[in-house]
Parts: sequence; structure tokens; C-alpha cells
Amino acid sequence: MTWLDDGPLLTIAHSTMSEPEQQRLSDLGQRSAGLASEDQAELALLRERYGAITLQKARAYALLSIRSGKARFGQTAPT
Repeated sequence: MTWLDDGPLLTIAHSTMSEPEQQRLSDLGQRSAGLASEDQAELALLRERYGAITLQKARAYALLSIRSGKARFGQTAPT
């Protein structure tokens, strides 16, 4: 990822799970206590995918921040 230009990094930074995946993750997560083994396995895969996307986004934002010399996330407004 280090060798990517800013454009592809921005694409990664703004990426999300598809709407159907997000909905399924939410549905399974809300009723995780009583899931069948197949649904538990699907929930585990969706959580893993969510985690991987989140990590990729964080890495992309960090690289963009380092390259620009400015923080791109985690800023708070002055009070």
C-alpha cells in the first residue's frame, strides 16, 4: 500500500462494505446469541471482512496524512 499514489489511497480510505453486507452484519450481530452454526460462521466472516476494511482504511489515511504533513483524521475543533 505504501507505493500507491494518493488517488488509490483515497479510494481505499473511503471504501465501505456493500449495503447488503452491512445489513447482514447488523442483522446477525443483533441476534448473535441464538444463531445456527452456519449463521455464526457467516457472522465471523463478515466481522473479519469489516475488520480488514477498517484496517486498510486506517493505513490509507495514515499514509495520506504522513505524505501531506497534515492530520487527516482525529482532529478536534478548537474551543
